[in-house]
Amino acid sequence: MEHLQCDLKCLTRDILADIMARLDGSTLASAACTCSDLRGIARNQRLWKQLCNSTWPSTALDEAQHLISSSTDGFRRFYADSYPLISNDHKHANNYFPMQPTLISPSNFALFIDVYYREKCITSSVLDGIPMETDFGQDDDTTTGLMSWVLNCPFKVVPSDINDEDIEDGDDGHDFVSLVGKADDRCNELKEGIRLSWVLLDKKRGKAGNLSSWKPLSVKKIWASNGDYILHFGCIIPVQESLQLPHNLAKCLIVARCNIEEKQGYLRWKEVSMHIEDTSGAYVNGGKSLIILNQALYCSRSNNRHAVEKGYIQFEGRKQEIIRKKKLEETLADWLCISFEVVILLILGYRILPI
Repeated sequence: MEHLQCDLKCLTRDILADIMARLDGSTLASAACTCSDLRGIARNQRLWKQLCNSTWPSTALDEAQHLISSSTDGFRRFYADSYPLISNDHKHANNYFPMQPTLISPSNFALFIDVYYREKCITSSVLDGIPMETDFGQDDDTTTGLMSWVLNCPFKVVPSDINDEDIEDGDDGHDFVSLVGKADDRCNELKEGIRLSWVLLDKKRGKAGNLSSWKPLSVKKIWASNGDYILHFGCIIPVQESLQLPHNLAKCLIVARCNIEEKQGYLRWKEVSMHIEDTSGAYVNGGKSLIILNQALYCSRSNNRHAVEKGYIQFEGRKQEIIRKKKLEETLADWLCISFEVVILLILGYRILPI
């Protein structure tokens, strides 16, 4: 170990910085724990900014700079929070639910969205403020009324600039993506090739979290359409009992809809959206959704993608169980109503018909 330290001391700080700039985030963090010299170099925000920009190209956009660098130790903390995925692993749960503010505004958050195909980023977007909040105008009463309406309606986020359906090839930096898989196996090609990152940032606290599963959880073709496919990403978020959701769980579901030109294999994005569901499949309203998103930033994380998928499968199993129970209750209620009607008809027939 002493010999290794001597070798490092023979290198200049610039050479060490150049070496560490070539490391990934996990290796860089591990190297920083070995000695004070490397720890000092690893504190350089420029290294973490380069890592963030290469991992999430949206962080390199001009509109993203003030959102991340404004917080203390911004890029290093952003990477540490956003690289591991949110996990609903009860065996290793370490969820901390902070005291909620009286009102959580959509403008408190920012979104960093990146879509990849075969490890190449094909589109990126930054949203300063969750776009469920419209222009309320100058009237305070109108603002209060519309905000109350938003918070009590089903919650859905639809970033408009992800849609490139009307963009011609080469315009605005968008290029058609040509799929490499076989034409008769597009679903498998999308599942193996497409990756999506959806990072939520609390601008006030500098806390971030990746709400996506990175890899598609499911891919389905819409047979009634001409080459449209639906991809599901997301995560399972443990929530507080005060929200009164079944099983104290919520699903953050990111739905990506794309179109594939079957002959050439060109891929176009039609829509990417996000909403929150409970285990009964019902949409959660805006007020509760903002609380859930805030709590998601403090959930346990994991680098194990399979653990994230396992949590999603368990959630879907509970959802199907609730649906089966609901259908059974409805069937029993229908049979009771039919039986009651038959009894009434028999009684009436007995009284009306002559003996």
